[in-house]
Amino acid sequence: MQWDTSSGFSSPENMRVTSEIVTACVNEKYPASVVQKATKKYFTTLKRRSRLQTNNKLPDARKKQRRLQRKHHKLQNRKVALSGSTTLTQEQKEKFSSILRIEYMSSEESAEESGEDEHMGERLKVLLIHTLPWRNPSVNEMFQSLDRKSARKRTSRAAEMCRKRCRGSATEPSSPSGFTAKPPPSCPAWAKVSDC
Repeated sequence: MQWDTSSGFSSPENMRVTSEIVTACVNEKYPASVVQKATKKYFTTLKRRSRLQTNNKLPDARKKQRRLQRKHHKLQNRKVALSGSTTLTQEQKEKFSSILRIEYMSSEESAEESGEDEHMGERLKVLLIHTLPWRNPSVNEMFQSLDRKSARKRTSRAAEMCRKRCRGSATEPSSPSGFTAKPPPSCPAWAKVSDC
């Protein structure tokens, strides 16, 4: 028995499936209300995936999601590096923490290097970093410094698993999700170049 994603979550057939899942999963740790919310969220995800597959948009949606996840990961690493920094004053930390938000993170897109991996015989995957053209160079320098601090704290195993990153152009031909040619409305003057 499985959900029918062509109809709504509250349809009689889908409610029967949901009821069976809730009955099977409810315990002391997970009450019925929690399991019900989780099943609704999962159904919504399945319905969205089904719709994207039908419209042949699933690969683009996955690419968009990966880019967004990379930006979130970068943001979290920078926040940790900033809070643990011993070279910045509290005032500087507060100043830069005001722009540690997702709309200030530059985009990274997959590319292939011309070299080949000796062990796998495959082309090496790299991430091209596209710096936001409106961001002040001092902000770019601070972000690069935070990235270096974050990289130094990685274990050797984590460092091995990280993809190589290269600086790309400030303009992106594919214009991925989240790439903004203009600064956010709340952007402080010191964080953007003067002609924005």
